[in-house]
Amino acid sequence: DVSFEKLGDARLPSSAGVFVDHYPLLIAGRAPSKHRENLRLSSPYSGKSLGSFEQAEEEDVERALSNATRSFQQEMKRMPAYKRADILYRLARLVEEQHEVFAQRIALEGGKPLRDSRLEVSRAVNTIKMSGDEALQLNGETITMDRAPGSENCLAYTIRMPVGPVLAISAFNHPLNLICHQVCTAFAAGNTVIVKPASQTPLSCFALIELFYEAGASEEAISLVAVPGARAEQLVKDARIRFLNFIGGEDVGWELRRGVAPGVRVALEHGGTGTAIIAQDGDLERAVPALTRASFYHAGQVCVSTQRIFVHESQYEAAKSRFAKAASELQVGDPSDPDTEVGPLIRKEEVERVHRLVQSAADVGAEVLCGGKALERQCYAPTVLANTNGNMEVVSREVFGPVVALQSFRELEAVYEELNESPYSFQTALYTDNIDTAHAAARKIETRALLLNESTAFRVDWMPFGGGKRSGLGVGGTRHAVHEMSEERLVVVRVEGL
Repeated sequence: DVSFEKLGDARLPSSAGVFVDHYPLLIAGRAPSKHRENLRLSSPYSGKSLGSFEQAEEEDVERALSNATRSFQQEMKRMPAYKRADILYRLARLVEEQHEVFAQRIALEGGKPLRDSRLEVSRAVNTIKMSGDEALQLNGETITMDRAPGSENCLAYTIRMPVGPVLAISAFNHPLNLICHQVCTAFAAGNTVIVKPASQTPLSCFALIELFYEAGASEEAISLVAVPGARAEQLVKDARIRFLNFIGGEDVGWELRRGVAPGVRVALEHGGTGTAIIAQDGDLERAVPALTRASFYHAGQVCVSTQRIFVHESQYEAAKSRFAKAASELQVGDPSDPDTEVGPLIRKEEVERVHRLVQSAADVGAEVLCGGKALERQCYAPTVLANTNGNMEVVSREVFGPVVALQSFRELEAVYEELNESPYSFQTALYTDNIDTAHAAARKIETRALLLNESTAFRVDWMPFGGGKRSGLGVGGTRHAVHEMSEERLVVVRVEGL
């Protein structure tokens, strides 16, 4: 086991333990201040103190913005791709060396079960490596110019250039890998980054940025700024920010988009009502384990968590009993226990909110097959509801908790129509062995990704990933994110005598 190690106000070197007592802002050249507020952090499961995190003041935000602008103009725009890649490859090795330390940190600060925290660290290492690969493959293209008279003596090609300082605002549920997707891809494209981690889980981000410096990135190129929501507007509205990358709640994200300066690019990753469909020929033996995992992974606190399952009427009763049995057998509790499968919700208020949604559905006819109650230490029992419909909030709105709703159907076309009326569009799962059904669904369902015989929560870090409608804007995934945070520049050369 990795023990707690008290290091006072010192930064967290690569040889340290899981947590320190106090975490300063990571802003190069910041002036010392005795008046900065400190956010006290505690574990969502145990309530144990994890230290305090320094909050940025107005002058700290200005310093981070100035650093990002200066470093972009004087350093990052001129840094060759191989140097950016070398830094990212070194960072991947440093994170790999601290694999178990990061895993325990994730479990304790965010409540994600240790088995899943370990998986997140492995994914993060791969995300960093692939970001380095993409830095080396940021290529343009040659444009054919002799398609019409008058341009046949021209040569044309494109190059990809970084967009400028990036503001990355992240979420609590993947406190390491999401940061890597936002920061490492921005750095790979040649940008500077100001990162604002989630206030509930900033510690993994702090450790990662420290290792970024150790790997060779300058302290001006990457800043960590912890600010309350009201002060975040100072960052969002500043015209020096050229790209806003936000992961979090839809209401906040769309409001932030309205506040950015003209010309600023925006990427938003929100959530939705992750829906799976089990067709008449769908294999329950395959679907139930995968969708149970997708529904209750990290206590349902995942943007593509399976929340709603349509089951053909011929399989509905069998599906009810199988899902209820699978959910009731999950081990709920201490996230630091390697056997735990479902940990706590991030805040006590979230437990109360989820229970209200479940209770309101039950009050209008939903059947609670299992769960439906709060447990100790901010845990909520994995809950399976049956006889649900689209008028229930537990179906129509994102739950972001360990709850899945089952609904019977007769005709697939009716399911497609109901899904397309939703304000959300992210990833949809379809279980069928009929190729015609699969191809038809891919065209008829308004979804950004259709997963055939796989759950809504499936993701590999290099695939295009993002929501549509209210679920988001832009495309993530290592290569796609690097391209989003760079811009194509056209060069046209007139050459006589061609």
